[in-house]
Amino acid sequence: MVILSVAKMITTKKGDQGQSHFLGKIVDKNSPLLEAVGTIDELQAVLELIGADEKIIDDLMAVMSVLACDSEAELVGMVDFLEREIEKNDQKFDKFLKFKTKRALEFNWARTVARRAERRVVALNKEKKVDENILKYFNRLSDYLFIKAQNLN
Repeated sequence: MVILSVAKMITTKKGDQGQSHFLGKIVDKNSPLLEAVGTIDELQAVLELIGADEKIIDDLMAVMSVLACDSEAELVGMVDFLEREIEKNDQKFDKFLKFKTKRALEFNWARTVARRAERRVVALNKEKKVDENILKYFNRLSDYLFIKAQNLN
């Protein structure tokens, strides 16, 4: 996994005009890349807050690294992990569910952020080619989080 280096200075005041220094480039703060990475970062924070599986949190770090740095990561295994977890708990649903327990609501919240992250990655894919396993990963992740929420309901 590639770890992103952190600038030594947090406040540069260079972002006041709507742009950000990101990995040596100046990009608009609302660029598809920053929207995707920022939403994945938000999802990771939500998952940490609700005590989700550490593997998923680590996988999101790898995905952000691949998107931001065009680095390589073992993404196929991440998709396979989610698919196995989904298959263990898959159920049929014929109506919308209302989640009632605090834990179910937390995982459902994470699911909605995962769906938004997926939309941001799809938008990024229109600008620059995104590894197809990242697209699959977010589609499976939201399914996984839905099933977790249902099991906690």
